[in-house]
Amino acid sequence: VASSASAGAAASWLTSPLDMAKLRLQVQRGKAAAGEGNQVMYRGMIDALQFAFRDGGVKGLFKGALARVLHFTPATCITMAAYEACKSFYSK
Repeated sequence: VASSASAGAAASWLTSPLDMAKLRLQVQRGKAAAGEGNQVMYRGMIDALQFAFRDGGVKGLFKGALARVLHFTPATCITMAAYEACKSFYSK
């Protein structure tokens, strides 16, 4: 359990900047589809990451990382525990 918790926490923290950039691009696209504006702030993943870094430095890249860690750590533990239970059940 400790291994899956630490793996889930590390993975979610390390990928947090990518998820933040993806979310910003999705919101931008959703606003455009809803007709709320045609202003393009981000041209892609790298542009969104550069904007976040210019706006807040390294801290800006990891904005919201704690929430991701708190969400994915237990989710990874549950997934790995279920995997191990199924593996032992079906190996019999």
